[in-house]
Amino acid sequence: MYVHGIRSLFAFEGYVVQKITMSSQIVQVNLRRDGRHRLACPACGATMARNRSKLQTARDMPWGPARAVIIIYEAIQGRCSACGCFSTIHPGGIDDHARATRRLMEFVSRLARHLPLTAVLEVAGIDDATAYRWDKAVLERKLPAPNLDDLRILLIDEKAVRKHHGYVTLVMNGITGELLYLAEGKKKQSLQGFFDKLSKAQKASIVAVGMDRAGAYHEVVKDQLPDAKIVFDKFHLIANYHAVIDEVRRAEWRKAKGEHKDVIKGQRYNLFRNAQNRTEEQTQSLMNLLHMNRNLAVCYILKDAFRKLWDYKYPKAAAKYFSKWIGYTMVSGVDALREFGRKLTKYKEEILNFCKHPITTGPLEGFNNTVSRIIHRACGIRSLDYLFLKLRQESLEPVPPK
Repeated sequence: MYVHGIRSLFAFEGYVVQKITMSSQIVQVNLRRDGRHRLACPACGATMARNRSKLQTARDMPWGPARAVIIIYEAIQGRCSACGCFSTIHPGGIDDHARATRRLMEFVSRLARHLPLTAVLEVAGIDDATAYRWDKAVLERKLPAPNLDDLRILLIDEKAVRKHHGYVTLVMNGITGELLYLAEGKKKQSLQGFFDKLSKAQKASIVAVGMDRAGAYHEVVKDQLPDAKIVFDKFHLIANYHAVIDEVRRAEWRKAKGEHKDVIKGQRYNLFRNAQNRTEEQTQSLMNLLHMNRNLAVCYILKDAFRKLWDYKYPKAAAKYFSKWIGYTMVSGVDALREFGRKLTKYKEEILNFCKHPITTGPLEGFNNTVSRIIHRACGIRSLDYLFLKLRQESLEPVPPK
């Protein structure tokens, strides 16, 4: 039986189809060397003399119900008289190290973007270890290197990727969302590796850096980017204030007796919620708590006042409001609030820089969900290099397959 055009599916440079054998489970394609193509030396381009040959096999894309498509071809070793090197010629489009066609490897890589590696076996008949190696090889070949030119805004954060405080440091372009860097740990050295990659001109183009108040990154950024403005993330700061409220709530519960304990119990998230997110029942419960406990009432009132700091657009007005708010914490009579206010005073500039550079690490925080999803899909972290490639793939604009 002759099927028109079937040979064009196996058009590999330098080779032609000799025979195709099909069954319900396996397709076998035999290639032979096309005599019209000379053996060209990969090093210098001169014609090579044939030295020896060997039959090899490579896997190809699934074809209909047959998931196993095997290509058998003659790999020819040639010797170049011009440069004296020996080279082995394989059909164009076949990766001799993977023993597979590049189109199959790219197909598996696309599957690995949307499926767990263990599920690739069901679709393409490729085990998870092989799918990992192929996906990593394709991403290394296809993904562009991080664009470190004309950077304006950086976002820096850490992410837990393993149990028992296994962290990585992430750096993202705050304008394009491109992930630029990943390193193990969350110490100074973890971030220093990123700045070691930048030239003086690349560092000079950076005008602002968004980061969390906690962590060891502050000193590194100050040292490496003396002219850039550090902007502490407002959502982290609000979360820090929530931690203060919770500390006060626990202390008040320990001091309370009888029915007062019941009023305080279970109010943690009620104290954090915005008014529009509370039900009538939650609002009434909160009012009962605030009328009963003076310290929690002070914390709650200053919480809403603290949020208004980021509504200011002019630095001088923001600075005036910030000083007033810090003054309220100092006279609040609540030790945890006073301590929080003292700590914030040290970083007044980094907080007020939001007026000129209204950036947050929100895009990077949202990217943390992508990190967790990719780790789950890859069945754990096989290597940080692979994790970085997968995260870069997600941070870049998708490129449709050719």
